Amino acid sequence: MACIQSGAPYILLNVKAPGSCLDLSGGDNRSIIGYPPHNGPNQQWRFERLENGNYLIQSVGTGLYLRIDGEPANDVRVVAGRDRYEWYVKDEPSTPGSIRIYVPGRYINIDLSDHGNPDPGTPIALWDQWEPGQNQLWRLQQV
Repeated sequence: MACIQSGAPYILLNVKAPGSCLDLSGGDNRSIIGYPPHNGPNQQWRFERLENGNYLIQSVGTGLYLRIDGEPANDVRVVAGRDRYEWYVKDEPSTPGSIRIYVPGRYINIDLSDHGNPDPGTPIALWDQWEPGQNQLWRLQQV
C-alpha cells in the first residue's frame, strides 16, 4: 500500500499527464479539474485513513471533501463538498509509485477525462478501471 501519512498534505499528479494535477477549481470551489501544478492550497489534499482502511480526502485550502454527487457511474464528475466521502486507495503494481483511487467495493476509479487530456480545466470524473489506464493513475507528491 502507498505510504500515505494521515494528515500530511499531498499533490496528486496524473501519470499520463504529469503536468496535470488534481485541482479544486477556484472558479466555483466545487469542480475538480486537471490543472498544471503550482502548489497552491487548492491543489493540496490531506488523506485521513479510517479504521476500515478507506480514506477521506480533504482539500487543504477549503476543508471540503473529495466526493461525487449521486451514484457512482462512468463519467460522474468528482467534486468537492462538505459531506465526507470514503475512497479506497490502492497501489498500482503495473506502474510503481502510483495509486488508483476507487469508490469502495466498486471497480470504478478517479480518471483524468478525455483519455488524460493535459489541457488545463479537463474534468476529473469516475470511470471503470481499464488497462493500462495511466490517466487513472496518480503519483503522490508530499508538500
